[in-house]
Parts: sequence; C-alpha cells; structure tokens
Amino acid sequence: FDPIGTLARETPSWVYRDSRDLTGFIDGTENPPVAEARELAVIADGPGAGGSFVLAQRWIHDLDGFAALATAEQEQVIGRTKPDSVELEDLPANSHLGRVVHTDAAGDEIEIYRRSVPYGTSTEAGLYFLAFTDDLAKIDLMLGAMFGATGDGRHDRLVTFSETVSGAYYYAPSRETLQSLGLAG
Repeated sequence: FDPIGTLARETPSWVYRDSRDLTGFIDGTENPPVAEARELAVIADGPGAGGSFVLAQRWIHDLDGFAALATAEQEQVIGRTKPDSVELEDLPANSHLGRVVHTDAAGDEIEIYRRSVPYGTSTEAGLYFLAFTDDLAKIDLMLGAMFGATGDGRHDRLVTFSETVSGAYYYAPSRETLQSLGLAG
C-alpha cells in the first residue's frame, strides 16, 4: 500500500459454498452483476466524481443461537428461503430483507453494491461486509432501519444473532485522482 497507506488489520476470509454466509443462507442474492455495479457505486458528478463511498463492517455471529432456531424461523429472520434464497411471499417487516429494502419516491428500489465474505477462527465466526455507493444516504437509510432508528418501533431481527464489532465509512478515490496526486501508476 506504500505510499498511500499501511495495512492496519487483516481478516482472513473465504467464499463459503455457493456464496453462503456461515448461517447457511446465500448472501448477496440481489446484488447486481459486477458490470452493472459501477452506476450504483461510483459518484457520477460533482465533488468526488469517479470515486465511491465505502462502508466496512465486521460482524460476529451467534451461530449456536441462530442454529437453535427451526429452519422456518431462520427464514423469518432473514426474509428468504434457506435452500434457494427465494424472497418470502409474506415478508416479515422485521426480517433482514424487510429492513434493508427501500424504494425512492418513484417506486424504484434503492440499491447499493455489496460484497461480504465469512470469516472464522477457533473463538469467533462472522462476516466481513463492504458496501459501495454513490450516495451515503442510501447506506444510512438501510442502517437506520436495521437498528431501529426509523421511528417505526422495529429493528432487524438479524442483529439479535449478529453483532457489529467494527465499522467505518471511507471514501475511495478514483484511479485518476490517485494518479493526479502521484499516488498510483
């Protein structure tokens, strides 16, 4: 990372089965293909154009607590079926999906580009999550709904079984910006 940074933390992680989280659910089902992610993740115009806002979080799962639930109850927590990741017809408002899916005034879904990978050690297991967006308000809306800050009295049931232990927002400048500063080849 020289000359622009130093590695402060490394979290070994991997792709698990067919992109499943350690809970056994497929993660990132609604993520757009990489080819389409640019329009969601890259700031088009104005300050920061060509760059992206990034949210990085590390979550620790209570896998024993989650596994103690029947599969049907786990599906109510997530909002999708476990074997094939189909959205539940009667989506619980406090399911993970019920808290993070939002629409704008035109009725279009508010989207971000997200990547996550499971990690685990002999003492803890969880998920390392990255979200990329052209507008931080999108992520703030989703996080607010997850943690019960929207005034509707609900929070994401998934946070009962998963705790965020670190998180930060970053700005990732474009390659051109880094080159103009002499920080990239």
